[in-house]
Amino acid sequence: MSPRKHRASHLDTYDTWPMLSRILRHYLWNHKRDLSWAGLAMFIIAVALALQAHLIQPLFDNGLISGRIGVINTIIFTIVGLTIIRGVATYYQTYYMESVGQRVVATMQDEMYSQTLRQHLGFFATNPTGTLTSRFVSDLQRLKYAVTQIFSSGLRDSGTIIGLFGNMLLQDVKLTLLTMIIFPLTVLPIRKFGRLTRKYSRVNQESTARMAHHLSQTLQHIRQVQSYTQEKNESKRMMARVSDVLDSTLRAVRIRAMSSPSVELIGTIVIAAIMLYAGQRIADGTLTTGSFASFMASLVMLSRPLKGITNLNNNIQEGLAAAQRAFEIIDAPLTITDESGATALTVKKGAINFSQVTLTYTDGTTALSDINLAIPAGHTVAFVGPSGAGKTSLLNLLPRFYNISHGHISIDGQDISHVTLKSLRSQMGLVTQDVAVFDESIAANIAYGNPKASQASIESAARAAAAHEFISALPHGYDTVLGENGLKLSGGQKQRLAIARAILKNAPILMLDEATAALDTASEKDVQKALQKLSKDRTTLIVAHRLSTIAHANTIMVLDSGKIVEQGSHAALLKKKGLYYKLWSMQANAEDAA
Repeated sequence: MSPRKHRASHLDTYDTWPMLSRILRHYLWNHKRDLSWAGLAMFIIAVALALQAHLIQPLFDNGLISGRIGVINTIIFTIVGLTIIRGVATYYQTYYMESVGQRVVATMQDEMYSQTLRQHLGFFATNPTGTLTSRFVSDLQRLKYAVTQIFSSGLRDSGTIIGLFGNMLLQDVKLTLLTMIIFPLTVLPIRKFGRLTRKYSRVNQESTARMAHHLSQTLQHIRQVQSYTQEKNESKRMMARVSDVLDSTLRAVRIRAMSSPSVELIGTIVIAAIMLYAGQRIADGTLTTGSFASFMASLVMLSRPLKGITNLNNNIQEGLAAAQRAFEIIDAPLTITDESGATALTVKKGAINFSQVTLTYTDGTTALSDINLAIPAGHTVAFVGPSGAGKTSLLNLLPRFYNISHGHISIDGQDISHVTLKSLRSQMGLVTQDVAVFDESIAANIAYGNPKASQASIESAARAAAAHEFISALPHGYDTVLGENGLKLSGGQKQRLAIARAILKNAPILMLDEATAALDTASEKDVQKALQKLSKDRTTLIVAHRLSTIAHANTIMVLDSGKIVEQGSHAALLKKKGLYYKLWSMQANAEDAA
């Protein structure tokens, strides 16, 4: 199911009833068959329990008091039989509800993941990886528990309460009415504890997400942590996060611990009042011992479902807090989408044109201003400039990682805002400084952009990227699983894998973002040769800090403060003795000094 079909409108809220309604209509209703079977099992459980309570009356009045062994045996065996029936029904109820709960979580995880993958890059700046991971895993598990409790405990306990109240009415109407008058006293603390539980549950989930983010961040950068001897500092920071989780958890535990005994105390007072009244009735002869025993059995049996309803409210509030965090991801607006009537991009040559392009981020920062440039098909254009000049921001506009604030970008005369994202991005190969290496085989990593590629094509791309030799030297060759972040490979080897991936994709437009910045001299030369092969006959955009790597470019664009301040060939820019000359001289002097 597409999340668009039920994305919250401006009228939707994350209050209790709207969220419960959304969960029921859009997630649980798809499993109505399993819910029906679970509901039938719960009905059987409730009826069986009510019948057991009802049989106490004839057990006393017609069996124990009169000494009729046959009646006693029949009723006892019937009670045992009802217990067996309840056990079987409980099994099926638990199975069907757990099945539904797991499927609901799977559906929501799929929606969250699909929605997250389509978000713009700015989304991930405000939603760190650890926080998103916590929402995907921990929060949805809490929601699953709440969903199963709503039915397995909520409906079953509600049905049980109705059945037991029915038996109480059969035994004595006045006694039951008295119970119903004072019974609502238990509702007040339930509502109060429910609100507090939801509040502290959300605080706990948020602190857990911050802890998960810190854990993910430090483990991902473990080499830096150890090389800078920051183990103690990171441990202190982690303990602070753990302490926040502990504090919020204990607050929730205190509320949960207070709720049950509070309701239990009120329930005890209710029972004491009922027993005082019933004792007077028995003494007057208007109530039999058997009826009172059956009534009290029902009342005692009510304590478990009533306690279940109390805890159910706590679980629901915790689950709704988790649901809200999940829906915030599912409902997050997609700012970069295909416009209505978008067509597929057709690249015949690969000419690119920027016309009066401006990029302003949501915080009001202007990254690029009035960019005008024309890149002929098959040319290599490099973008250089000081840090923060807007080089990477400009590169991010071409595949629409961000939408431009003003102006137009076209490829072979086709405005990129009028073409589908899939067709646009399929025409581009990207190699960045931080190579994305997945915890899969080398072959799968190279074929990431072309999963159906043959083994021969994969090896051909690796040879062109000067990667085949080191891959073949590994124990399992192309089947070698690289581990998290490709820790088994050097920086140069990972870059060559990225280049092989781009070669295999065979896109007509190539983007290189600081592709050799993190490499040593020897690795840089090997990778640079592979990149030049890759750039041949392709329109290539390069962002580079090391100017020696882009001296061969047809045109060099010099950016400063989000504007193009110089452009031309390497030789022409040096003669101009402007910003490019200054940057080149600084790097040359630094290399000479080294």
